[in-house]
Amino acid sequence: MNSIKKSFFTTRHLRPDLRLNVWRESINTLFDVTPPSKNICEKGHNTVAGYLVNDQIMFSGCSTHAQRFERKSLKIASDSMDHYAIQTHVSGQQDVRVGSKTATCKVGDVLIVDFADTYEATATDSTQRSIVIPRRLLAPHLNDPDNQAKRLLKGGSALTRLLVNHMTGIFNLIGDMTEAEAAHVVQPTILLVAGVLNGSLAQVTDGGSAANASLLVQAKSEIEKNLKRAVTVDKLCAALNCSRATLYRLFEPEGGVRAYIQERRLRRSAQELLSTAGSGKRICDVAYTWGFVSEAHYSRAFRLRFDMTPREARQSWLETRIIEEDLAQADVGDRTYEQWLAQNLCL
Repeated sequence: MNSIKKSFFTTRHLRPDLRLNVWRESINTLFDVTPPSKNICEKGHNTVAGYLVNDQIMFSGCSTHAQRFERKSLKIASDSMDHYAIQTHVSGQQDVRVGSKTATCKVGDVLIVDFADTYEATATDSTQRSIVIPRRLLAPHLNDPDNQAKRLLKGGSALTRLLVNHMTGIFNLIGDMTEAEAAHVVQPTILLVAGVLNGSLAQVTDGGSAANASLLVQAKSEIEKNLKRAVTVDKLCAALNCSRATLYRLFEPEGGVRAYIQERRLRRSAQELLSTAGSGKRICDVAYTWGFVSEAHYSRAFRLRFDMTPREARQSWLETRIIEEDLAQADVGDRTYEQWLAQNLCL
């Protein structure tokens, strides 16, 4: 019997002066991090244990020293992570920015991180347990899939306690499971998470909602295939065999069909700009490739969306790339969890 896929990363065995840069490079898959002081980072260490189940969801445990986590709009656009992380603390806590307020996630609470949304939090020394689930697997079961970001479920709720117990129990056992055994926990876990987020284990999206969710997925897929060409409402309706009214209603939460198309073009162009393959291309060529009529129009839209020009974004990416050989060869266990997040869960 095949054992479950495992990944274990730690900065424990590194020289103190390397720990911060190696950790930043690794966790950059998800967040930009800043410790309160260099001294704290040199004395402490960061560890991530991950378990990939069925190439569908990832269970992870993370122990970190005090630090600030950020996920800004340009990172979201450039990596296209589209997962939810359901997170609970075993020790420590984190203060999460929610609009103009701060919510504190303590031991026993559950925090929802939507990687398609921005994130800003300050954590103490802490240990966390998380389930990372792709949106395509969880969203169809949720009543309000696009409004889960930074949602905090307090530990006083019976449903929250049920979910925390499930997460803790699975994490304690999963290292000893075979692939076949672990595969049996995927769907029950997804449905339990959905029931807790919906406020009732009996609440799952009804047939009509599920049909709309399916049609929206098809519409987004059709848009994605045609981003480099002219994408019109009429062509979408014909491809989906639906009316204009239906299409407009589906995309209301996205700000409208045209707004969604522009957002996807900006994100895909940002991915190309901030990549090794695209770093040598002229900005105007990137703009035309992704359906913008001129470099000036593209730069205005890009700056409005990401608060910097395409040229500034590319320069920042080039300056922050870490290329030192000692970081690439550092003794950290393995970094497979990064590939799982960036590749497996995006399939």
